[in-house]
Amino acid sequence: MRGIYTTVTDIRRKVFTEVARLSYEGQDYAAEMVKLPYKIIPGEVGTHRNSIFLERAIVSERIRLAMGLPLRPLDEQAPTNAGIENSVIASKYYDPPLINIIKFACSACPPKKVEVTDMCRSCLAHPCKEVCPKDAIRFTPGGRSVIDESKCIKCGKCVDVCPYHAIVKMERPCAAACGMNAIGSDELGRAKIDYDKCVSCGMCLVSCPFGAIVDKGQIFQLIQS
Repeated sequence: MRGIYTTVTDIRRKVFTEVARLSYEGQDYAAEMVKLPYKIIPGEVGTHRNSIFLERAIVSERIRLAMGLPLRPLDEQAPTNAGIENSVIASKYYDPPLINIIKFACSACPPKKVEVTDMCRSCLAHPCKEVCPKDAIRFTPGGRSVIDESKCIKCGKCVDVCPYHAIVKMERPCAAACGMNAIGSDELGRAKIDYDKCVSCGMCLVSCPFGAIVDKGQIFQLIQS
């Protein structure tokens, strides 16, 4: 999605704009910070997700990260401005990690998988089976291809030879973009970063279509200085 102006880009810019404005105007930071999600996501009905409350909750975490604050724990109650007294100082130094995943914004995309779609025409040639190195493709009584997941190694050869493009290779966008193989899944199937492998390149951030991966900023502190 690099080079394309999307809703994720728009929200990201709005968050940085409001955080910068907050820093420049020098008001009651704690009080004004709580109001920002309502300014960025106005109205009563969600436009990007199925709940405006979820939209604002995600924006709240984005605001925290933009101000150099950590994500709030999901199993504990904490206000949006929790810990702001540690961030509204010019000498505030960056606290790792740089790349963060907002768990409730993640769609829990499935891991890498090769799947036969309804576009399969049950052709006679079955080139998909001929090129499969693991004999992972069988056929239904009607001749439609079916992939045995226990044998499939996700090489994608069947994807390349299908004349109808009926076989697709699906992969979590953030994981596909990561050159360090640092993206895995947690117990709920949501994306999880192995920080021992992560080099903070940001490729997962620009590739996530749900805007669930966010970098921590210091624009607030920069303006304060």
